[in-house]
Amino acid sequence: MYYSLTYQSQQRLFTTADEAWHRLRAGQVWMEMHDCILIDYLLVPHSMQCVIHGRLKLGASKFLNICPLTNEQLLTLLGELGKLGKEYPFCGTYELYHASKCFAELGKAGYHYPPYPLSVILQAKRERSEAGLPAIGNDEIA
Repeated sequence: MYYSLTYQSQQRLFTTADEAWHRLRAGQVWMEMHDCILIDYLLVPHSMQCVIHGRLKLGASKFLNICPLTNEQLLTLLGELGKLGKEYPFCGTYELYHASKCFAELGKAGYHYPPYPLSVILQAKRERSEAGLPAIGNDEIA
């Protein structure tokens, strides 16, 4: 089963690229401990949105929102997680294009892909990133 998992905080989750990579690794370890696989993600200074695959046995909290996804919602969310485009380094879209530090299955040659061909996922991400959404500036990260 696929889930949307969103963690939000009033405090910044990271201020440097090293802290962002550490946050992603910690999130990946947490998901593995809960028998889940990170499919796609978007990490911004005050939140981390993820698409995960597995069987979650815990509920939402004040800072963590968990929602099961239908196949239609899954494709919409995969597009949403691509909204900052392929040049923003803390997202699965970046991993798809640059084969960077791969935390998400979307950037690997894994077998836990969503029920859509990669071309459909890329199209959803392109459409969302071309929608003219404001990007996060480097000054917001540093």
